[in-house]
Amino acid sequence: MLDDKDKKTVVMQSKNLNFELLTEAHADDLFSILTTPSVLAFIDPNENPPTIEELRAEYASRSQGPVVLATPAERWFNMAIRLKIPPFQAIGRLEATAYGEWGEVAYLLGEAWWGKGLAFEAMLWWHDYLAAVVPKTEWWATVHPINQRSIRLLKRLGYKEVDSNHCPKLYSYDLGDCCFVRSVID
Repeated sequence: MLDDKDKKTVVMQSKNLNFELLTEAHADDLFSILTTPSVLAFIDPNENPPTIEELRAEYASRSQGPVVLATPAERWFNMAIRLKIPPFQAIGRLEATAYGEWGEVAYLLGEAWWGKGLAFEAMLWWHDYLAAVVPKTEWWATVHPINQRSIRLLKRLGYKEVDSNHCPKLYSYDLGDCCFVRSVID
């Protein structure tokens, strides 16, 4: 396990983005963009946004990973996304939970960065990263049906829409969500 000092120094990158292991400290950078009504509308429009304290606690928990005794095969991966150009602004986060041969992925970007190709770039990088750390994994994603940008993005990434009755028990699934799967790519 990386200690807090090591987590802050691990930076990976794509053409326009830097990726950092998500820590409690990222809550302050991401709070204002990930708790806006436009972002929350696609997550759970009926739920109240988290407080900054709740987001810090969530990110601290995510950085520790799952409780091993409760779920020995479960692995968590969480990254903060920053622009590569100064002032290196945080723009969102990536999430994945692997359960052996399958897992769930998700991404959240602030509205100011929608439609600029950054989610596609981040997810391409994310799948390459995940293929290196958990190879031969089938990835699943759920999307609110009104989120047409994300539906198009997932299809562009090679995801296929699946009837929700034929999905594994997805923890990110909310009633009415569209389900997508990206089969193992060798």
